[in-house]
Amino acid sequence: MHIKAVLAIFAVLCLSLVSGQDRIQRDCNELERKCRECVGQLNNREDRNLPTLNRECQQKTIRTWHWRDIGRCELTKIDCLGWESRLDCGDIARLAGMRRRN
Repeated sequence: MHIKAVLAIFAVLCLSLVSGQDRIQRDCNELERKCRECVGQLNNREDRNLPTLNRECQQKTIRTWHWRDIGRCELTKIDCLGWESRLDCGDIARLAGMRRRN
């Protein structure tokens, strides 16, 4: 009898976690979409393309990641997805789906 209650509670918790993760993904995608709508109004190209961040992260991750340049809106989404920790260049590369070096 108690095992059924424990299993039921466990199932509810698992479903809640999955639902919460989907919600975070949707919210972060929406944040990126809204960013893209207004980023064109930034007159400074460096504000949109983040060349300093891209250059520094490419140098820091040269042995571990195939770095590709990311823009302001993609970084905003990555920051949203990585809300639980401070993001370093390796975390950004992982969340952006960049390829690892062998």
